[in-house]
Amino acid sequence: MSIWSGDGLKTCFSFVVLAFFLTFVFVAGVLQEVKKNRAFDQKIDFPDFGHYNGNFIKNMPHSVLPIGDQRKRIIAIGDIHGMNSSLTDLLDEIHYNPKRDSLIHVGDLETRATIHDSIDVLSFMSSNKILGVRGNNDQKVIEWRAWMNWILSHPGGREWLSVMDKRWPNLDGDKRLQRTELENWVETSKYASWKKMVPTGWHPLGKHYRVARAMSPRHFEYLSSLPLVLHSPTAHVVFVHAGLLSSHPKLQASDPRQPLSHWPTVHDQHDIAKLRKQQELTVLTEIPENKDPWTVTNIKSVMDTGIVSPSPKKGTPWSQLWNDTMSKCSGNSGTNAGKSYQPTSLPCYPFTVIYGHAAGRGLDIKRWSIGLDTGCSYGRQLSAVVLDGSSFSSATHQFGDNIHAQAPQSQEIVFGDNGQARIVSVSCA
Repeated sequence: MSIWSGDGLKTCFSFVVLAFFLTFVFVAGVLQEVKKNRAFDQKIDFPDFGHYNGNFIKNMPHSVLPIGDQRKRIIAIGDIHGMNSSLTDLLDEIHYNPKRDSLIHVGDLETRATIHDSIDVLSFMSSNKILGVRGNNDQKVIEWRAWMNWILSHPGGREWLSVMDKRWPNLDGDKRLQRTELENWVETSKYASWKKMVPTGWHPLGKHYRVARAMSPRHFEYLSSLPLVLHSPTAHVVFVHAGLLSSHPKLQASDPRQPLSHWPTVHDQHDIAKLRKQQELTVLTEIPENKDPWTVTNIKSVMDTGIVSPSPKKGTPWSQLWNDTMSKCSGNSGTNAGKSYQPTSLPCYPFTVIYGHAAGRGLDIKRWSIGLDTGCSYGRQLSAVVLDGSSFSSATHQFGDNIHAQAPQSQEIVFGDNGQARIVSVSCA
């Protein structure tokens, strides 16, 4: 029988139609996939995940200062890193009373303990609206959570994150070998195109990622609300995570461009309070490094070239440079009194920095700086400085809180212009 018979023609036509249909579906699918891949291959315009929101510097509320009320205290606590039980022990040791005391942390609230403990610390801080500053680890958690919120806004993003959660519940993306395993899976899975959505140098499923994934919107809102610098112009104290520079590191301290080399311009040159406030603000806002988020959350030393370093072993500790400069401040005893300043003196008033971050240096107490990171997450100690009315008094007198006078892990230190403070520490398991 001829293939061109009626039945043969029908069969042939059916095959042609079917082949055309399958070809159409295949080509359409390929084009769709090419279009999709091209979209992902394009350079991603990432939003700002930093969430600084103009919160670089905040003033500490005057109401928390223990001035004129001996019952009040400020308790500034070092890097907690999720060590929730140690935090509880320290607050118990200090007899912390939220109705009387103001707690301030210097950042790095989470990530080195378990996720559960990190979340407990965040819950305590956020629910009680504790004052504090961002640390470098807090900043990474903020950035990961902001990234996750952005990913969830894309179709398929929720599925991708959920698949990674279920497939890799225990993988540590901070470790290279485990990270390679994850990356190899992503390359060969249907989610390969999503790798373009991760910023260069970021690695999912690490400790910061895990905390960011586990924390609530309230925790994220709290962390994002933290400034990088907390300043009290009344108490002449600054809280920061890593550190600050007292002068431009590439210029001599007496250089006219240095903030502390001359008196600021104020209407009344005899108004010492205004002079001090303006000088402190100038140090915080006119020295470029002090306006850099990375510097104030990571600095440990300054190289001889003037470059900021995160290494504790290279260069000069920033706290040493800070104290060297502050020790030269001679108040208004110079030109305002008809005299000239000596080469070893500067027309300024000193102020104090309370910070954390440098666990390798431990409790680092200098005249005008207090380093509180005593390595709790490494099994050493968690420390705090307790400030009461005597810390801000113009006349030296007995520290108001005598609870810890005989405590073996407690010491009194000179603080501010002519005050006293107490360092209290507890051991960390």
